[in-house]
Amino acid sequence: MSEDVIRPRPVVDTALPEELREDIFREANAPESHRMRAEGEAVSRALRLREGGIQLLGVGFTLVLALLTAGWYLGMVIASISLIAYVAALAVRKEADPVVRGIGAAIGGGAFAAAPLWLFDVLPLDPPGGAPWLLFALLVGMVTADTLTAQVKEPPEEHYRDRILLPEDISAADHGLLVAVQQTIDKVTDARVELGGSDTLDTARGLLVLREQEWRIASLLARQRELRREYIRRWQQASSPRVREVLAPQREHLIAVEGHIRDRVDQIVDYGRLVEASVLAHREWEQCQEALDSMDSYTDLRAEASLMSVRSAEVAELADTAEAARRVRDEYVARVHAAVTGLAELPRG
Repeated sequence: MSEDVIRPRPVVDTALPEELREDIFREANAPESHRMRAEGEAVSRALRLREGGIQLLGVGFTLVLALLTAGWYLGMVIASISLIAYVAALAVRKEADPVVRGIGAAIGGGAFAAAPLWLFDVLPLDPPGGAPWLLFALLVGMVTADTLTAQVKEPPEEHYRDRILLPEDISAADHGLLVAVQQTIDKVTDARVELGGSDTLDTARGLLVLREQEWRIASLLARQRELRREYIRRWQQASSPRVREVLAPQREHLIAVEGHIRDRVDQIVDYGRLVEASVLAHREWEQCQEALDSMDSYTDLRAEASLMSVRSAEVAELADTAEAARRVRDEYVARVHAAVTGLAELPRG
């Protein structure tokens, strides 16, 4: 069976509040390729810095190319549009610092108000060549200030990284053990839904115990993975058989830990089988009880139908009437037949 098939779910520390555990699990279980930044959602400062650097690099390269090929006029157009567009986007971004947003609005408004001066040749014919670079410097300042002051927050699974265990934290060879526990949890969850109000198995307490066991087992498997890697490294780097002899007890401990974990997983799996059998028995009882409850309808129907076996006077009267009608019909048919025969026997003139 491939690793993808038996890949376990992330496990969150049961000591955390349930709502927080659900948020952490939902964030951690979402594939990286499908995580979309919602409107207004804060991103990491490193990502914001990287995006700002790429933006400045693109504007700066375009500005240099425009100044070398077309002169200051096109450079002013590019620098002004870039600055105004950035401060406009800054104004609607919720995580931006209010002070930086206000300064950006003032700078953007000034750049927009100054645009007619050079658009309609109000400036001297040879304006300062550094004017586009002044606007670009303002853009650099706004990007830097926004990056350093924006309200950023780490995703829940990063902030509580020590309270969540991902599949990568557990050896692939041990994934099957954790999957078996999680499959049992799924069975008990389904049983709770099916039993509904008649939860004679106390599945609520069962799920609480199973999730605690899931966290304990996942924690042991994660620690075992680290210790196993350290043991293998020491074994491979051992310079003599004596060193490996000293390492032998560590290997014995690792084997014993694996055996203990497997025993507990087997116990949990057996509990899951008992829950499945109990749910099946409950389903059978419900179906039998439903059949018994509906038996009166079948009994009444049969009792009513049994009256059909008694000869009915009304039906007998109808039968006598039909028989009389048949005799009259046969009499008239015989007369018609005789008349036809008589006509056939008349001599032809």
